[in-house]
This record gives sequence, structure tokens and C-alpha cells, in this order.
Amino acid sequence: MKFAAGILLAVTAATGGEWSFDGLEPLTSDDGRQSLTGSAAVCRGEGIVGNALYFDGRGDFLELQLTGESRPRDEMTVSFWGRPEADSEFFQLVRSPARDLCFDGGPGFGWYEVHTASGRQIYNGYAHPQRLQPEQWYHFALVYDQNALELYLDGDLISRTAAEQPGELRFSGEPWRIGGRLREDGGVFHGWLDDLKVLPAADRDFGEVKRLKRRERLKALGSESLDAYRRERMAALFGAGAAGLPYAVAVESGLTRILPAAFHPGNFQPEVAVESAAFERENCQLLILPYEGRRLTGFSVELPATLTDAAGCEHPFDFKASRVSYDPMPKPSPYMYPLPRIPDRLLELEQFEAGGDEPAVLWLEIFTPGRTPAGEYRGTIVLRQPDSPAFELPVRVKVWNFELPERNVVPSLVNVWERDLQSYVEEGDAEGFVALLDQYCSMLLEHRLNPVVLAHAGLVAPWLRRAVYPDYRVENGRAVGNMGYFDELIAKYRRRGLSVVAVGPHYNFDETKLDGGDWWMNIQATEPAKIWSFIRRHAAERGYLADAVAYPIDEPEKEVELVNRVENMLAVAAPDLPMLLTSGGANYPDPAMPGVDIWVPILHWTNRPEQLKARRAGKPVWTYVCTGPNYPLPNLHSDTPPCGIRMLAVGAARFDYDGLLHWAANFNTYKNAPAEPNPFAAGEGTYIYAAADGRPIPTIRLKSLADGMEDWTYLELLREKNPAVYAEIRAELARLIPEREYDRAKEIRLQNPREASFHTFLDPEAFYAVYDDPAAWLAIRHKIGEALSAVQ
Repeated sequence: MKFAAGILLAVTAATGGEWSFDGLEPLTSDDGRQSLTGSAAVCRGEGIVGNALYFDGRGDFLELQLTGESRPRDEMTVSFWGRPEADSEFFQLVRSPARDLCFDGGPGFGWYEVHTASGRQIYNGYAHPQRLQPEQWYHFALVYDQNALELYLDGDLISRTAAEQPGELRFSGEPWRIGGRLREDGGVFHGWLDDLKVLPAADRDFGEVKRLKRRERLKALGSESLDAYRRERMAALFGAGAAGLPYAVAVESGLTRILPAAFHPGNFQPEVAVESAAFERENCQLLILPYEGRRLTGFSVELPATLTDAAGCEHPFDFKASRVSYDPMPKPSPYMYPLPRIPDRLLELEQFEAGGDEPAVLWLEIFTPGRTPAGEYRGTIVLRQPDSPAFELPVRVKVWNFELPERNVVPSLVNVWERDLQSYVEEGDAEGFVALLDQYCSMLLEHRLNPVVLAHAGLVAPWLRRAVYPDYRVENGRAVGNMGYFDELIAKYRRRGLSVVAVGPHYNFDETKLDGGDWWMNIQATEPAKIWSFIRRHAAERGYLADAVAYPIDEPEKEVELVNRVENMLAVAAPDLPMLLTSGGANYPDPAMPGVDIWVPILHWTNRPEQLKARRAGKPVWTYVCTGPNYPLPNLHSDTPPCGIRMLAVGAARFDYDGLLHWAANFNTYKNAPAEPNPFAAGEGTYIYAAADGRPIPTIRLKSLADGMEDWTYLELLREKNPAVYAEIRAELARLIPEREYDRAKEIRLQNPREASFHTFLDPEAFYAVYDDPAAWLAIRHKIGEALSAVQ
């Protein structure tokens, strides 16, 4: 049944409107006082409950006229269920042409705003951890209570924007559009709408919403209860005995984020199955799902020390299981959900407990030793819970016919925040500090990242600088440095894969301006030419000059003249020592600084034409992230799903970067620090935590980044060994993660990041194809592995 557009009805009800679309007049509110006008089809029984309205994606749309008596004033709730079809451009469905209210967005993004009578705008946006999927019901609610504007998805608060000037809502008198054609310039909703409410009160009672959402999810599973579904799957995969256990076991990819108390049916598989090269670590997750809220105590996992090949011979494999810790999120990155707890740290525990609605999530690592022959290997993981039978979970590892090199193929540099580590040792304990620093550097190396070693002397106490650091200086006309600890660590790390050695002093802007003098003159007072000549000569004598880079300045922004002075000095003092420069607030590469050898622009503020030009001229262009960009672009924020972390490295390879730098792995992890070690940018810069005694604690983010660095290594090996197949894979990756089209003729001002933000080659939605379906990237990775295995 279709409803033709008609005259808008003026109503006098002050109670708002609620439409279930179930009555004789489905476009009239349930109390009969308020009407929608326009065109939509009533679909019998298609609603979340009862009937629903269907919008055809072409001409259908509705309007709601709110008079002075019926409109929300001091408070407001707008809510509805929506089920878009696959081609729908919009998921949120309400918009006022006069922008009194805006509540729309796509499957990956959303935004909302209202205006108060004072003319103030309350605006915010958000990004979904994964794109909302077509053919599923979602409940949206926008709630204004004078203090803030809140957005709820499926009954959960996902965004809140405080009102700077609270008060009555603005009212233009223009009707609101609901569904269908939201804008004159295009953009339509195609799908179903149900249970629309426009209320003059802040209504946060979403118990029924959560019940209906759970019912829909169970319906999709074909089961009446989550426990029943899990028992059925356990029985089907492992037999009746497994169905009788007090828990279920699900295997999840390491690319999936498991949130506490979330509806999670479990990805049930008959075994743990991974593909790996020799000398590679693969990751997955095990979910222990207690039935009916039972508490499991004393739960333990027994890991195999060997796996058996097809001939029955045993081979050593290194298994490790860690408990995923749900940690308070320091602060959400802009446009992401303010989740109260995030799966982040990985804790080693011999036993653990689980119960209630929250699964116990175990992070499982399988390391394939070097020189392991190609083939398929099998074994068993044994899970034990007191007073119940042991459960045996099969393991299968396919090892490809190639080995990852121990040396880090992809250039990288990651800073260890030495300022924090010094707080765990007593004054004078140089050996204790070096031992602790070694643990952090070794953890980075283990995860295919090159640590920056003893470079930031200005961050530590004077006693430590003199005892441990090179402490470069000029004495009696000669440059000298305390190179003992530095040489020892660099030699050790190069044996273990270190491929980039950051050398020399770091010139801190603030420190050199303390006396009010010229920045360069303060540097000159230390006779830098002599110091850098000494550094270059020492690197040559120790055999690592070919791997060394000078990293003297970080994020100089507009200090072009000063950078050129430092470049010119290095060109004379150490001509074969390349200078690396990070960008900060500029769009690098910048041709105004011709002496830079390795450009490191931030990911989303890269001048793409200059990047490609620099690479053609033989100058590498790395990239990095630092508090931004925000999700859904890849980054290292704690609220970014693991796939988004991994795509930082894969995306860097796809967009032609030559290496990766990161400013900190353990920022603000000093002793007696608050529980939130890095309170800005969602913990960015803290993907290695510190234990109570200072020891490093890894995170899911570190493991995901390491997986990405191994993916990047796969690509580089394929480029070298089979260029033809590499070109095919590269084209497939470009299709999976498309480059944004923009007007390349329009100038990008190098010192204005906003220009790059508007004209960037990075499409904010480009990576959603992988976030939605991580298997899409894993399928490409499988092709790379097979191609490398075939190379003789």
C-alpha cells in the first residue's frame, strides 16, 4: 500500500509522536494525534515487531510537521529501528532541511547535530568499528537533555557531546524529513523503518531494544538461546562429550576484537589452524565461554612443545598463551565509541577464571622455528577445568616452503621512552637501567621493529646520561662519546635483526631556546660538525655505517631555514650518513629542504605527488602516526580494532611508503603512574606497558602491528623473488584498498596540513573492506605465501 504526499497536518499534542506502523492508519501516531506525510509502503510483518515501512530508494520519503505545541523544547528523544538494503547510502534517517536537527550518515560514518534557540550548534561525528551491515536491524536514538546530546546504537551509548550553552532547542518551523530522500543533492535511504519516536523528553530506557536485538541475533543463528547454540556447535564439532562440558571453546582470528559482555556466538572451528613461514609467529584467540553464567576457576591450558609431521616425526614449535586483559580506555580517539574497557594487555597466567556473560579470551601465539621444513604439522592443546573432563583442541600448522629473514627487511624506527624506565632503578644503578632498557628493545625486535637506542639523553637524569649514554661532547678540541653501552647493545641487536641504527644527538627545540638565543647558535656552541664527524667515523669503524641514519630533529614544522642549516652541516661532516626528518604539522616531502635523505611524513598529511617524485629520485619516504589519523584510517589507538592496527603496515606498503617510524612504544609508563599511562589519543604511544617492577608487558596492538610488519616483509620478498606475481598482488591490494581520487592540479600547501586532509589520497572508508572482512586480506596473504613457496 502506498501513501501519496498530502497536506501536512498541524497538531496540538505536546506529548510527541510514536509510530509502530501497525494500526489502520500506519502513518498516524499511535495516539492518533500526529501524522507523517509522504510516500512509503507498509510491509506486513516485516518490522522488528509487527509491520514496518519500506522505502524504495528512489522517490519515497516522509515528512513530519512539528508545531510549536508538539515539538520538543527543553529535552528531546528521536529514535527508530532501521534495516537498510545493500545499496542504501544512508543508515541514519532524520534530517531537517533547516538543520534544526541532523541525524544521518553512512554504514561506516555517522554525524548528528542540533541547534539551540541561542544559535549554538551541538555537533559530533563517529565511526563504527565495523561498517553496519545491510539486511540487519539497528536501533538509533538521539537524546538531548539540555546538558548534552547523546547517541545510542542498539541501546548502548556510543557518543556524547556536551552543550556549551544549554537551553531550548531551535525551531524553524520546517518539517523534518524521515527516511528516503534526506538531501536535495542526493542520498537516499533504501530499506525498512520501524518504531519511530519523536518525544519531548530524554528517554534512555533501552531494555526492550536490547532484548529485541538479542532476539534478532539468535534468530539469525537459528537457536532459541546462546547457550543452546554453543552446545550444539560443540557437539557437532567435537562429539557429545564436548557438549557436556561446563564451557564452550571458540577459535577467533587475531584480527577480531572481542568486547566484554558483548553478544558473541563464537566462531566455532574443528581446530586451531594457521599458515606460517619458518621463523614467523602467528596469532589467534581462544574464547572460553562458560554456560549459564557459571564461574570457572582454576582453568588452565597445556600447550604442546612439538607438533608431528605427516611421517610421524616430531618438530619443535614455540607456543605461548596469554590472558587478554580488559583495561580502562584512557580516552577515546575522536569519532570512536567511548567504550569503557578495551582488550589490550596480554598477561601471562598459569591459571585463570571466567564466568558470567564475559568470555575469557586467550591470545595464542605459535612460533615456527627457523629451518622448519615445509609441510603440515599437527598436535593438541589441552584445556583443563577442575571437576570436569579435559578438552583436547586439535592444532594444525601449515608451514610454507620459505623462511623469513632474521634481519628486519622493512626499515623502521620505534622510540623507547627512556625517561620512564629510569624511574624503576635507583640512582647509580646503570646496569639495572641498561638491563631494563634491553627488555623493551628486545621486545620490539622480537616483533620486527627496530628500537631507537640511547638517543634521548635530554630526557634522563644527569647521572644516567653521564654513565650510560654516548653523551657526545667536545673536549680539548676533540669530539668524544661514551660509546660502551651503545656499542654493546647495537652489536647485540644487529645479530638479532636490527636493520636501522639511529645515531647522534637529538636537538630539542625547547632546551636550545632556554637562554633566549638563536636555535642554531645554541647547537653551534656544541661544535656539531666535530661531533657528527666522530659519529660517522665510529659507525664506520664498528661496521654499521651502511645501516646508520641521523635523526637530529623531530617535527620541525615551519623551521625550514634551520633544517637546511643542519642538513648543510651534516653534508660536510658526515656526507654518507643519511638524515631522516619527520613532518609534524607539515605536508612533506618539501622541496624547500633538498638535503633531507629520508622523508617521514605523517600518514594522512603526505604530499602524494612529492612523495612519488622523491622516490623516483632515490629518496626513501617513510611514514608514521602520532595521535592521528583517527579511525577508520589505520593507527595505533587502543580503541582501534586489531585489523586497523595491522593495516597500518599493510596500508603503508600499499601506498608506496618505504619504512615506518613511531614516536613511542611505552609513553608515560613511569613508576607509580596512574592506571591510565597515556591519557590522550586513546593510549596511542603505549602499546608496551610496564609491570609494577618495570618489566615490559605486550599488547594486542603490538602483536597486530608485528603481523602487519611480517605482511609487509612478505610483499618485499615477493617483489624481489617474483616481480611478475608481485605486480599482480600489488594490483589486487590496490583494488581492495582504493586510492582516493582528488584534483591533483590543486595546490597542496606544504605547511598547511588541512590542505592535505581535504586533498588526501587516503579515503577514510578505504580500509573498511578489510575491517568488514579480514579474510579478504588473509586470502591475498595466502597467495603471497603460495607464490613465495613456489620460488626455487
